[in-house]
Formats: sequence, structure tokens, C-alpha cells
Amino acid sequence: MERKSKQKYLVEYNKYKNVQLTLDEVYVKKSRTTEKVVLVEIDEESQMARIKNIRTGTLQTKTLHWCRKNLEASEPS
Repeated sequence: MERKSKQKYLVEYNKYKNVQLTLDEVYVKKSRTTEKVVLVEIDEESQMARIKNIRTGTLQTKTLHWCRKNLEASEPS
């Protein structure tokens, strides 16, 4: 029997695995919709992405799962 935490992760992973991510598209954080970011690099092999905060210019490395779960496409202004 799998551990409960692993089961929970697999349920969450499967929930978001089909969310499409696009390079150079503006996304907002679901938790803070005023914060806009751009995906500048997607590495499918390592399942990582580089995101750039538009306001601050800060680059961060996040897992693709984090991006799929916490980002949503920004509405055109």
C-alpha cells in the first residue's frame, strides 16, 4: 500500500497534468492576481521552468507542477 502522502500527491498531480503552459505568455499567480509573470524557459526533461516576474524582473526556477497549479493565463488588458 502506498503512503497517504504519495497518494495525495498523485491525485493532485493528475488533476493538473494536462494544463498547457506556453513560453512568453503572461500568467498571474492564482494567490496574488496582481503579480504577473512570464515563462521564459520550459524544460520538459527535468520538469522545471524559469519564470520572470514582470514587475520586479526577478527570475525563479519552479517545477512544472507548481506552474500548472499556481499560475493562470492573464486576461488581455
